[in-house]
Amino acid sequence: MIFRVPMKPYRARSAKRFQSEFRQRGVALISVLMVVMIATVLTTTMVKQQAFSISRAQSYFDQTRVRQYALGGEELARQILHEDFTEKPELDFDGEGWAARDMVFEFEDGQIELEITDLQGLFNLNMLASRRGGNNVARQRFINLLNQQGIDPMFADRVIDWIDENQDTSQLGAEDFEYLGLERPYRTSGLPLADVSELRLILDMDPESYARLEPLVSVIPDPNLPININTAPAGVIQSLAENISPDVAETLVMARREGEGYENVQAFLADELLAGQGIALEGLGVQSGFYRVKVRARYNDRFGYLTSIIQRNPTDGQLRVIYRNMGKKIYPVMATAAEEETNAE
Repeated sequence: MIFRVPMKPYRARSAKRFQSEFRQRGVALISVLMVVMIATVLTTTMVKQQAFSISRAQSYFDQTRVRQYALGGEELARQILHEDFTEKPELDFDGEGWAARDMVFEFEDGQIELEITDLQGLFNLNMLASRRGGNNVARQRFINLLNQQGIDPMFADRVIDWIDENQDTSQLGAEDFEYLGLERPYRTSGLPLADVSELRLILDMDPESYARLEPLVSVIPDPNLPININTAPAGVIQSLAENISPDVAETLVMARREGEGYENVQAFLADELLAGQGIALEGLGVQSGFYRVKVRARYNDRFGYLTSIIQRNPTDGQLRVIYRNMGKKIYPVMATAAEEETNAE
């Protein structure tokens, strides 16, 4: 007897099994692909985050280093000023080493540039209120300065009113009453100026006048310190009397540099170019104790800026920093357009 096995049902069962296995394999493949995709996305994200963290850490490291370079520049300026004091403590003039305008110190991957300015060579605005009722000599010199720079002399009274403690308005000045009537009202300070930029708050002070005045004035805490005639620029020399011409002032500046400065104020006033000018001896000197230090530091493609005000004791030459600003201010004489763009980023 021959038995025959029916093939059709067997084939049907095999097809169903194949389809089932195919579906299972398809699901497994899709699951694997999803796992691989998720792993790839996570790995890519982790790599990007790690790269960002490394870049951020490197940026922070570079910025910290350039900050330390800037502080190192400040310390270098302190050493320069201290060495200057040990060599000639009784006299300071703008022909000495600290006054050089090309102080550049290079090292591996960077450099430091220094610019030291004698603040006593400029007109100290706080002298305007150094006495009860104001300092008449200082006021007249400030009026001379304003006139010679083409600025309205009324600002002399307005600066005095800004500084003094009372509300008595000077002839051309302005007190709280005028300031409180502005669209954005505020009051006068009633205190000595803390920064030259306060001039922008003076009533009717326009940007052009401020730009002409700013390089010639300073703000020093002590209102009784004299102007150093050995470091004063020509504009400040002109302010000492009404009739000193720009040419005479420039000639005096050049003469003192060639002669290593005036030994004393009397020698300066005895110059034949100043004959008949009637310059008062009051408020003039040949020694300085306050300096502004501007530092530009570079490390690779990073730039850092520091402005410090250093006080030097006229007795023993000890120095201390009384002001420090590490903002990203660009100084025109020290910066380039490329650096400005780098700092903007």
